[in-house]
Amino acid sequence: MMANMPGAPRERIVLPPHRQRARRPRSVRAREWVRKNLFPSLGGSIMTLIAGAILAAMLVGVIMFVFVGANWEVITQNRWLLFAGGFPREEAWRLWVSIAVVFGLIGLAYGTWSSLGRRDHLFIAVIGAFVIFLMAHGGAAIWSTVYFLIAVGCLYLGYAATIRLPRETSALRTLQQRVVGGLLALSLPIVLLILLLGGEVGPRHLEGFVLNLILAPVGIVGGVLLGIPLAMGRASRLRTISLTCTAYIEIVRGAPLLGWLFVALFILDDIIGGDLIIRAMVVMAVFTGAYMAEYIRGALQALPRGQYEAGQAVGLTKRQRTRLFIRPQALRISFPPMVGQAVSIWRDTTLVTVILPLR
Repeated sequence: MMANMPGAPRERIVLPPHRQRARRPRSVRAREWVRKNLFPSLGGSIMTLIAGAILAAMLVGVIMFVFVGANWEVITQNRWLLFAGGFPREEAWRLWVSIAVVFGLIGLAYGTWSSLGRRDHLFIAVIGAFVIFLMAHGGAAIWSTVYFLIAVGCLYLGYAATIRLPRETSALRTLQQRVVGGLLALSLPIVLLILLLGGEVGPRHLEGFVLNLILAPVGIVGGVLLGIPLAMGRASRLRTISLTCTAYIEIVRGAPLLGWLFVALFILDDIIGGDLIIRAMVVMAVFTGAYMAEYIRGALQALPRGQYEAGQAVGLTKRQRTRLFIRPQALRISFPPMVGQAVSIWRDTTLVTVILPLR
């Protein structure tokens, strides 16, 4: 009785000797791991030594190539061309302002839904070194560094502006999430306005790595927005809707992305017109949407039938069940393959360079 009273001292639970785990020094555990995984037997030891020799030879070869044999002059002399293509250098401020806006939005998102850790700071440093390397052309190295540090400052300002706000569920929390989510949804139009509004800059000047940075988000976000209704439509009981969505998905997935880019080059020019870059954005979204729809449909089929029956038991309509817990659970399940598709479409944006010279 006294043990359960407030303020009473708590009894310390002592495990029997056979259930107690003795803490061994870290060096002992490391030696055991090496012996168990690298040198478990004579054959395993020989394979470990052979693999180590091969890896050492490869490492030496890479180091010799990077620091001795390779001629990096073609990269250092064409940094601006690789990054921005034909984008006018006198309009470089547009690129830096766009980077600062994106970094600020990233800081807002981190402060709203997560927090920055050591790995995040390291990743920011690596990305910073990469961007400075690309943008530091000629005598502009110092200014490129200053501009990028300002952009990183915008990231941390956005993070500091949201991380201290209350995390518990409240009206302020809901408003914060909606505002930040809306800004993220509008990030691409905002960046395009900064890059293209006013002056002599147009879509034809978007080349190099900047083009990848624009096409990939369009393909990913557009693909998700198209994939959700396509997946719901293919899973529909209405045959007309189901067959239409199935035909769209199978036809789009049945042809390579390069083939659809040629459709953007020759066919969409007569249908929707506009610059080739805009038509390529449409094709990226349409192509990615077909794959995203299959991932989401597979997640819908993976949900237990009891989820649907539970929503029906509490009196929710079919639309309410889908909106409140069926679709969120399906998106959570399909998130890993969707990330893989996002990485794939990021790589495939380089295929646009095949059709750019033909415009």
